[in-house]
Amino acid sequence: MMWKLAFPLLAALLAVGFGQDPGGGVDANPNDPEVQAALKVAMENYNNASPDIYLYTVMRILRAQIRVSSYRCILSVIIARTVCKKGSMADWCPVFINPNRAKVMIVLINEIKYKSCVLSLKGK
Repeated sequence: MMWKLAFPLLAALLAVGFGQDPGGGVDANPNDPEVQAALKVAMENYNNASPDIYLYTVMRILRAQIRVSSYRCILSVIIARTVCKKGSMADWCPVFINPNRAKVMIVLINEIKYKSCVLSLKGK
């Protein structure tokens, strides 16, 4: 009689366990200080690596995930070109409105490491 109860419970646990991707991420709060700090580092690296003379800024975080097994963050963000040039010391840079100069992209920031979260950028 007891095995009749144990079998469905064990089957459910195995289904949940095997249904998860071991390398997959868990959704994270985009406003989490660790996510925001990792995003700041990622955007600094993106702007430094970009051949564009203008800086880019994050307009919106589409998705934030943390890979529990490796303490890595994965962010999908919308970034836009600002009026500030590289090397400027401005704290706030407005986005270009002129369609000839404006540029908006969706970028996947993969494997960010900032304290608890490793950093590599992949444009999409």
